[in-house]
Amino acid sequence: MNTELIQSLLGLQWGNFIGGQSLPAADGQTLTLFSPANGEPIATIAKSSAEDVGYAVETAQRGFQEWSKLTAYQREAILKKATAHVRTQADRIGYLMALEQGKPFAQSRSEVIGSCDTIDYFAAEGVRVEGYVNQTEKNGVFSMVKYFPVGVCGLITPWNYPVSLLSWKLGPALAVGCSVVVKPTTVTPLSPMAFCRALVEGGVPANVVNVVTGQGSTVGNALAQHPLVKKVAMTGSTDTGKKLMQTVAPYLKKISLELGGQCPAIICADADVKNAATVVAYKGFRNMGQSCSSVNRVYVHASIHDEFVAELKKLAEKLTIGDGLTDGNVDLGPMATADGVATSQAHVTDAIAKGATLITGGQRPDGEAFAKGNYFLPTILDHCNASMKVMQEETFGCVVPIETFTTLDEAVQKANDTHYGLVAYAFTKDFKTTMLLGEQLEAGTVCINSGAVNTNYAPYAGWKDSGYGVELSRNAVFEYLDTKHIKVEGL
Repeated sequence: MNTELIQSLLGLQWGNFIGGQSLPAADGQTLTLFSPANGEPIATIAKSSAEDVGYAVETAQRGFQEWSKLTAYQREAILKKATAHVRTQADRIGYLMALEQGKPFAQSRSEVIGSCDTIDYFAAEGVRVEGYVNQTEKNGVFSMVKYFPVGVCGLITPWNYPVSLLSWKLGPALAVGCSVVVKPTTVTPLSPMAFCRALVEGGVPANVVNVVTGQGSTVGNALAQHPLVKKVAMTGSTDTGKKLMQTVAPYLKKISLELGGQCPAIICADADVKNAATVVAYKGFRNMGQSCSSVNRVYVHASIHDEFVAELKKLAEKLTIGDGLTDGNVDLGPMATADGVATSQAHVTDAIAKGATLITGGQRPDGEAFAKGNYFLPTILDHCNASMKVMQEETFGCVVPIETFTTLDEAVQKANDTHYGLVAYAFTKDFKTTMLLGEQLEAGTVCINSGAVNTNYAPYAGWKDSGYGVELSRNAVFEYLDTKHIKVEGL
């Protein structure tokens, strides 16, 4: 722990980051941030208005005119130089994330480094954007298809992975020549702000990356409705995503949304139980379950139920909990908000009232160290069923409910019985079962015997109410491009 660095980060007043400068809100209003670990104030940020958004967008438009004229190779070189600088700031940005979000420092720092890797991946993909030439109906006619950056992009980001999920949008936008205005959540604005500042310090032109903080109802709407914003990308709840689609619909803007999940895991009779329990513990409890791809429901074959529950209980009770800022190597920090604790407790209470058995957890941890923070114990609920909120709603907390099955058809039917379709997990050693589950589970990503959901090289798409468009992979690049057909005759 770098006590001196942590102390230097406390109590700062953060303005918007526009054109490479820190600027207060036009009307001077601010918001105070509080630590999820102890409830103490940690910083103030600008509470921006539509006027601030307008200035940021106009600045980004000037940046777009500069940035889009560079070649993809020039942009790649600048971006990789910039991320090299960001890596030197990983401790500082990681401490900010641990401070505001609660994620332990070791995990926060790793997120910053991984975000640099993502931007480097997209910088390389930017030089691989290929147009094509068509065969035509007669000699002397030429038909070419090319792709062009859409323009200024509004990037609206969440609090659970505040830098990583920003990089999923920043990477493709910047690689193809777009400029951006970032609107981070008011829960965790500091680490994404610091990340963007470091990119500019590392060489990205100042007008290209801008950050405006404030409430979503004001800043988000102003950003989505601004005529110079040609594309909006957001990660957030399904309800917020649907409202944002309604907001941009009259303007026919490009939009991509990564939304909520209620992700099932099927543990087949032939599964490696220890591996299945390890993956479920990791995906169910990591970051206090505050992930759209968390394991939200487990369906385990009745023949291995007892063995699986015992193994998962052992792993859950081994996890260490504490202030991820002062003890950066704990497994779990506090939840980001008090609302998360309340929802987790409500889902546990509802499940037990409807017949579930509490295996472990189910409450806040005891002790003075946890009294003022948003802490909740890793929780396992057994004998669950579809009548329970925890099996239907996105808890977004470290609660893993378990139900048994006897036939694979039954498990698939239960797994698919949701309006979400982000990620599904399955565990089996049988190739035929693997292929069947990969095809039949209704989700944009299906992970078999693994929890490594997000990879830069593969598309991350939400089915049903879990998303619109694609993030990650070279497919995501085209979310930030417009298509042009050029037809020539008579030369």
